[in-house]
Amino acid sequence: MEKPREWLREKSIAKKVLSQANVIFEVVDARIPLETRNKVIEEIAYNQNKKLFVIINKADLVPKEFAKKAKEEIQKEYPAVLFSAHKNIGKKDLDRIIRDLSKEGKIIKIGVLGYPNVGKSSLINSLKKRKVATTSPKPGMTRGEKLIKLSKNVYLIDTPGIITLEFQEDLALKGSWIPEKLDQPVEVALKLIQKITDKRPEGIKETYGVEPEKDPLKTLEKIGQRLNYLTSGGLVDIERTAKKVLWDWIKGKIKAYWL
Repeated sequence: MEKPREWLREKSIAKKVLSQANVIFEVVDARIPLETRNKVIEEIAYNQNKKLFVIINKADLVPKEFAKKAKEEIQKEYPAVLFSAHKNIGKKDLDRIIRDLSKEGKIIKIGVLGYPNVGKSSLINSLKKRKVATTSPKPGMTRGEKLIKLSKNVYLIDTPGIITLEFQEDLALKGSWIPEKLDQPVEVALKLIQKITDKRPEGIKETYGVEPEKDPLKTLEKIGQRLNYLTSGGLVDIERTAKKVLWDWIKGKIKAYWL
């Protein structure tokens, strides 16, 4: 499976933004907070001696106890904030951090970085208190860096999703790659179903009303039957079903999460 061609450009953007920023807000997905941490961003930030905060976004999609555990785990390395623009979670914490940073008196530029679809634009719009960044469940909607003024001496640097070195499959499992662009969506969907079955099988039943099987292909077939995604011959349209499952994962419709 090919690595995305964009990764060199995205890594270059990450380096550029990190060199311009005083502070980094690394945005991760609360459902899979450890898997959506970007080690390239963290390594560059560390080497450049930048302050880094991990923003655990979409906190409304996971139970409070899980969110608390995720925060405690990440805070072993970096300050972390639970956040949800939709449920107004963590806004006061971020405002306090920004106020504290602005007290230093100098110009503060905060680079907002993370994988596609972790919710960077929602975070920026919440901090700005109006829509200044494009939001969409479709990964990769932000194009190019933008400088957004928050206050007299505080700016946000909005960036495209940072892809770095992962394969398409890895990005899709993070909810960061459009299913229609995948070479083998069925293979990726099967891996996602297997992971959900291993970590939180209730997520399959709650979303599709079917019991997951040990064989993820059988689970995918049951989902296709339930959705009535059938071919003219009456067989399950496996590829259509696979893309539906991947889109449901991207959009947060499947209630599954793990560390």
